[in-house]
Amino acid sequence: MEEFIDIDIDFAATERMGHTRHSPETAGARQELAAGEPIDIYHWAAVALVTALMCAVLGYAAGTPALSRAANVTSLVFGVAGGALTAGGIVRSLRSRFMPTLRASRSA
Repeated sequence: MEEFIDIDIDFAATERMGHTRHSPETAGARQELAAGEPIDIYHWAAVALVTALMCAVLGYAAGTPALSRAANVTSLVFGVAGGALTAGGIVRSLRSRFMPTLRASRSA
C-alpha cells in the first residue's frame, strides 16, 4: 500500500519524457495536444442519433406534457445534428473519391 501512495516524482525523468509545464515563452513552440488520428465523423453521427432515440423514448415515458415536449425537441435537435454529421461524412468521402479525378480532367 505504501508503494501505491508514493508521490515522490523524479522531475528530471518526467522532463525527459516530455511531461513538463509550459511557460508562456515556450507555449507556442509545440502543440499541447497533437491529434493522432482524424475525427471519425460517423462515430459522432451515431452518438447523436442514439441520443435522439433515447430522448424520444424519454419523451414518451415522461409524466407531464412539458417534459414530453422538451424531450421531443431535444430528440429533434440531436436527430438533425446526427443527420447533418452523416451527410457531412458522405460528402467528405465522395469529395475525396472524386477530387483526384476532377483534378486530372481539368489539367488535361
